[in-house]
Amino acid sequence: MDLVCAKIGGVHVAYVDFGKSGKERRRLTKRERKMIETAKFKVDYEKCIGCGKCLEVCPGNMVGGNVLRLDNGIAVMVDQGKFGWKGCWKCQHCLAVCPEGAISVLGISPEEVTGKPTIAIKDELPKLIAYRRTCRAFKKTDVSKDVIDEILKSVSGVPTGGNNFSLEFCVVETRDKMRELYRAVFGDPVQKSMFDGEDLSALRLYDAPHLFITHKAVGDRFQDGALTEMGLATAYFELLANAFGLGTVISTYSAEMISASKRAKEFLGIPDSHKLLTVIGFGYPKFEYARGVKKSKKINRIR
Repeated sequence: MDLVCAKIGGVHVAYVDFGKSGKERRRLTKRERKMIETAKFKVDYEKCIGCGKCLEVCPGNMVGGNVLRLDNGIAVMVDQGKFGWKGCWKCQHCLAVCPEGAISVLGISPEEVTGKPTIAIKDELPKLIAYRRTCRAFKKTDVSKDVIDEILKSVSGVPTGGNNFSLEFCVVETRDKMRELYRAVFGDPVQKSMFDGEDLSALRLYDAPHLFITHKAVGDRFQDGALTEMGLATAYFELLANAFGLGTVISTYSAEMISASKRAKEFLGIPDSHKLLTVIGFGYPKFEYARGVKKSKKINRIR
């Protein structure tokens, strides 16, 4: 299926073209045209088999919207001319579920995204969780920008409530900038009374050369959800960093210190209205562990 634009009688109109012959066409409504142009929803009619899976996984459809439907056996985005609760959530579920790779959305094609992970992940991910340790001794070496970029690209896929886009990340990328952050924190009058001088261990990040922070504006209505999103982003980043061979230290104490320093938040570009839950210091670990550990937690199993 293609979005076809034509000039008829001096007026630009849009159609959905279901066939090469051009005979099977239906003129788009204003709402349909707006939605398709906004979400950039496209279907390759040569590939689409009309299975309807995209309709069934669409969150907008599930909550009572009329976002996707089958028209002549082809998936079409309709009705909701805006993003939102009963419109397109920008989640890309339709692109991801399509077995034939027929759907592109938001300007993203199936060829641009990753495929399904191999079955080996069921063995490797539990090993990684058991192996990762809190790192309190880092090498005096900066992590390359390429590695940081790769981790940030992956952690951007962290789930958020309603697939909102309000979660933000901040990364301190060099050791020099980390020292500037320390000076901002402990140069603040509120913090200066607590610590004397520029103690690089005072933030309890153990001289980590880099810092990852997730932050978000938190309102009364969805406060718990926002805190959950920040916690998930922290967990995702921590595991990804360890998968790349980095060491990490998670600190709520450091988040409190940074939150209390206006200078530090300004230095990091974090709005005063945004909440910090935790921060992660990261870098190359000084020591390499030979194995994981074995821990247990109390589990109530309801059967």
